[in-house]
Amino acid sequence: MLSATESLNKPLEQPFRDFLSATVADASAHARFLNLLSMLEHMGSRKIMLSQMKGILTQDILKHLAEETRHAFFFKREAEKMSGSAIEGYPSDRTMAVPSGRLYFGRLDAGLTSDMPADVHAETGYLWVSLIVELRAIWGYRMYQDVLAEAASPLSLKSIIAEEDRHLVDMVLRLEEIGFDAASALPLACELEKRLFGKLLGALQTEHRARAA
Repeated sequence: MLSATESLNKPLEQPFRDFLSATVADASAHARFLNLLSMLEHMGSRKIMLSQMKGILTQDILKHLAEETRHAFFFKREAEKMSGSAIEGYPSDRTMAVPSGRLYFGRLDAGLTSDMPADVHAETGYLWVSLIVELRAIWGYRMYQDVLAEAASPLSLKSIIAEEDRHLVDMVLRLEEIGFDAASALPLACELEKRLFGKLLGALQTEHRARAA
């Protein structure tokens, strides 16, 4: 799945790497980007909680929820370190591309779950959205880590990446257990996610250029 994601996203690789390099070189922009990542991780943890309110909260689901919440905390803490001040919530002046970030996650969730039959297993929607998000997170965080290393930044995403890798494996195995054919559904899902991420990346690039001007 990861190799297929890399192949599909080859056209986005250099634009995203260029954006990351420019952002890491600008402390103010970097802080706003980190706060965006915190917001997206928070949205992911909230999705887990809301989608499973009527289901059975297993130990695995609670663990995933806790780790996604901790990722949101990690990025928030690093954003505040980078900016040198506390950041309450995710205001547009302290967070990069807030509306586009919210649209990305909301439209992805809706696009992946709207056609699911009503009688699917209670975990299916949460697992499927999580799997697609994990693929993007691993793709993006690995590139981000490379850029941080090139810039000799003390910030490291290695522990985050390791947990996202494990989450991906967990999602795949659990979907297999409950009988969801992820392999067949993956190409269309990844095409949808790529289009949505491309729009988010465009918004990030536009905002960064506007603030740098």
